[in-house]
Amino acid sequence: MRVEHLRTAIALMRYGTVNRTAAELGLAPSSVSDRVRRLESALGAALFRRDRDGMHPTPAGRAYLLAAAEGLDVLDAAAARLREPLTAVTVGAQVAICDAVLPDVLAVLERRWPGLTVTVKPDSDRSRLLDGLLRGELDAVLLLDTGPALGDLGYPVPDSDLTHADLRAVPMVAVAGPGHPLLGHPVRPADLRRDATLLGQESRCAFWLATRRWLGPGTQLTAVGGLAQVRDWVAAGRGVAVLPGFAVRDDLASGRLAALDMAPPPLQLRLVWRSSRGATEPVRTLLYALSQA
Repeated sequence: MRVEHLRTAIALMRYGTVNRTAAELGLAPSSVSDRVRRLESALGAALFRRDRDGMHPTPAGRAYLLAAAEGLDVLDAAAARLREPLTAVTVGAQVAICDAVLPDVLAVLERRWPGLTVTVKPDSDRSRLLDGLLRGELDAVLLLDTGPALGDLGYPVPDSDLTHADLRAVPMVAVAGPGHPLLGHPVRPADLRRDATLLGQESRCAFWLATRRWLGPGTQLTAVGGLAQVRDWVAAGRGVAVLPGFAVRDDLASGRLAALDMAPPPLQLRLVWRSSRGATEPVRTLLYALSQA
């Protein structure tokens, strides 16, 4: 049983309707219904009666949720006494992640901790971000990686005093411009190595490292600048690139780019912090926000 599912069911009992509960919690109505179903499944009992007018707590369900709400209030109060109020969080992130991920995270933080000051320090240089973390300038760093160990994507890790948590998979897409000869039929990695000009930002970027890890260390790529330049070159028919889905979503929807019929391995969205300091309050706060965004 997950606590957020229990909190959602308690909110539904209090607010009366799925739509109002969703609005109060900042969720989609379908997410409210899904969380309640998952809680009921974990408990092995129905908490709500469903009819054409909506969802209404059963007598037993209401009694359970009222008791659970009292218990959660006690736990929340005890947790609040354990720590000083958190007033500031500083997070570093790779530039590509900032636009795609952090707006939703910041919205969660603003709803949950309205007085919290969040400082975001974007940087395209992963090494600078990790060095800043080790110097204590950052509470945590958000980056793209793969594999069980930090740096398995192929970049150097500056110190062993780092730990991480993987938050979600980031799908990767091999994209080409409209009319590219590799479109319209299944493509193997060998076809890509043999028949395509592969484009990337530069040799240290996550997408470049991911492409070489997938296709082999001897794979040749052409550096063309930033992410926007890579998309422009691909759209102009100058080559193929392997990029995260969030970076090409709009171009795929508009038809400016097209996806090849192949499935590159996904990357992981990874939060990194200093293991010697443990999961500090800022780190726990970021982990919560990232899990909710």
